[in-house]
Amino acid sequence: MGYTSARNNEGLFLSKSNSEDEVCLKRRKIEENESFYDSENDFSDWEDVPLNNPEVLDSFNITIGDPKVNEEEKDNRNRLRLAIENKKRRKTIHYLGMISYMMHGFQRNKWLNSKDLLKKLKKMLPESLINTKFKKYKRAIKKFKSAPTDASLKDEVYANFMYIVKYLIKWFRLNYKCDSNGLRVLGYLPRKSSAFDNMKDYFPDSSEPIIDLKDLISKAKKFKHNRDTGAQIFTALLRSLGFQSRLVFSLPLLSTNRPTKTQPKLDHDKLQRNKDFDLLYPYFWTEVVNPADESEIFVIENICFFEEAKRFVCLKRFARSTISKENLSNYYTDIYFPLQNQFNQMPMHYVVAMDNDNSIMDVSPRYMSDISYRWFKKLDLRTDSGREAMLFQSMLRYLNTGNACHITNNMELDTLRQTALLNYNIPSNFSSMKRNPNLVTRSTLRYNEFIEPNTNPICTVMIDKKFSKEPVFFKNSILVGKSEQQWKFLGRSIRDDQIDCPIKTTRALQRHTLLNKRICNINILNDTPELNDTKLYTFSQTCPYIKLSVTMSPSGFLQVPRNEYGNIEIYKPFMVPDKCVWLTLSDIENILLDYKFGKLTFPFTDKVDYVSVVTGFNFASKIGQAIPVKQGVLVLESQAVLAKKIWLYGKIKRYEIKYRENKLRALSNWKEVLKRLRIKSMVEETYGDME
Repeated sequence: MGYTSARNNEGLFLSKSNSEDEVCLKRRKIEENESFYDSENDFSDWEDVPLNNPEVLDSFNITIGDPKVNEEEKDNRNRLRLAIENKKRRKTIHYLGMISYMMHGFQRNKWLNSKDLLKKLKKMLPESLINTKFKKYKRAIKKFKSAPTDASLKDEVYANFMYIVKYLIKWFRLNYKCDSNGLRVLGYLPRKSSAFDNMKDYFPDSSEPIIDLKDLISKAKKFKHNRDTGAQIFTALLRSLGFQSRLVFSLPLLSTNRPTKTQPKLDHDKLQRNKDFDLLYPYFWTEVVNPADESEIFVIENICFFEEAKRFVCLKRFARSTISKENLSNYYTDIYFPLQNQFNQMPMHYVVAMDNDNSIMDVSPRYMSDISYRWFKKLDLRTDSGREAMLFQSMLRYLNTGNACHITNNMELDTLRQTALLNYNIPSNFSSMKRNPNLVTRSTLRYNEFIEPNTNPICTVMIDKKFSKEPVFFKNSILVGKSEQQWKFLGRSIRDDQIDCPIKTTRALQRHTLLNKRICNINILNDTPELNDTKLYTFSQTCPYIKLSVTMSPSGFLQVPRNEYGNIEIYKPFMVPDKCVWLTLSDIENILLDYKFGKLTFPFTDKVDYVSVVTGFNFASKIGQAIPVKQGVLVLESQAVLAKKIWLYGKIKRYEIKYRENKLRALSNWKEVLKRLRIKSMVEETYGDME
């Protein structure tokens, strides 16, 4: 005690020079300790560092980086961060827009089936049409249904149907008035606050909103509104006469790719004169099934297009013969697909058709090309286009809940699929082929992709001067390989008979840790680079995870299985070994560790065999390293109850210790407060109240 006080007193009366040296030495020691503790978990970085006391160097160098280079790196990081945020924002808007527009079209189609609306519209039709041609059509269709093989009746039904439809098109164009503007989705708003303050500069507000069915009936009575409502009313007109007419909706989604287009400012004077006629392509139009031949469908648009040939197009609904490239024009039309130029930037992503029975169908192959990937039996969810198609199909299934699918609709879907798989364009260069969602060549495969054996190519093409002509395949023929560790993450093991038969070997899956980099370099120096290869396997080469088994120790006791690192990897609940229990109680590993080394007094003496459970790896905390993420421990079934008792007792003990520490800390704080109050009162008594 005297020695300690003497040392303390000695430190109080050190000379100035000694004091400065002492401070410098302490500072250096603190910095060395801090750098050590910051990296104490990085075992690979410290494995070759000697643990002896470091020698004190007489001199050292300080390197100062170029501030311009640092600023440039900072700007690059900021640009990358902003690009990622903008990409996420565009995806969110795209997905929400898809859901919103599909719900909007579905609800509007339900209103078009309202009996009140259909009754009002039928009364508005000219009596000359109803009393002549329509009555003839009803008599002919009634006879035709009882004798569908009669060719003369079929011709009569077809002639009356064509007359009625063409009459309605002309009558509708003469009587319907476009007095307001409809949907106008041409791009994103500029990233400026003024754009959000002046929405009228970008979106017209001349159209009266249609909130419910009453509003729609009101607009139908007046027979004037915007062009979108006009297409819907015309669809309802055909339904009022008993025809199977569909409301077709091209979802006005915004692209997620760069460069993104911005919504142009409105020319209000021009809009007052033209009423959306500057939009060269429609969002809504009509499909009507030929009652004389259900395999035919007529596509009608009588507001947007000025050419009469475009207003009324006949296509095959489903195939009665084989579809080929030669007769593809019978099932597909491109007049509705917007051509991107200086006069138009309207997009087309998905087209849906909503029927009389409120069913909804994807009819995009009838109007779009290069969408084969959406009709593959297996979508590629690694890509944005695959995930987008999955969301779209999920919405279709949700909206079709409770609707029975007719045989003709199934035949139509089969035809649409065949059309989509035939209607594609082959890229002519390497970069286009790399980005193409439908096709692939062997030179554009990813590191973990492989063409399925015995797959027939669809053609051969030269996409780069460096390569000769190579075969082109659909992307649904790609097999994706994973390493043994990656399959283990998914709860699967490689079959024993497939261990030596990988589909591909690659060096792209090396772990970028310091230790593995050294091993990789050593293998190269030893002329054994094949040891750096990673074997890839497909799903068919795997089986459900083969569990580890409990082992017997030399002393005759059961032991929990563990790997070479002293823990066990469990990524799925079914990977737990037999005769073992996975305990995920909070802080159980630390409590069992204290029990093992006697840091806490427990009323138990039995040994518990346990291992920590690794459930994943964190690659973001330290660049280039995989930090294991642990959750709970694995114990034997026979020791599970004992482990829980130890955990409960340990939690109680820790709570008591923490409660005692908090109480002592509170008393210490009160002691400090009282001490300061006494000092304050002494100062006030001596010098008076300073306030």
